[in-house]
Amino acid sequence: MTRAWFGPCPHCQGPLSYLEGVAGSTLSPSCPFCHAPVTVSRATFLMRDHSRPSQPRRSPAPPTKP
Repeated sequence: MTRAWFGPCPHCQGPLSYLEGVAGSTLSPSCPFCHAPVTVSRATFLMRDHSRPSQPRRSPAPPTKP
């Protein structure tokens, strides 16, 4: 049975899609961000999660005048 869920990488906290039971699944997938192995209990394929908008980037604060 195929199942998907979303969560962060336990190492770099990058947003991931965990796809369990799909073609290409392994028991030792690597994070697509930091390439560290991720421990899983079922054969899983990891993808970067682009389904949700990322945090907006802050613009740098204007310099203060002395």
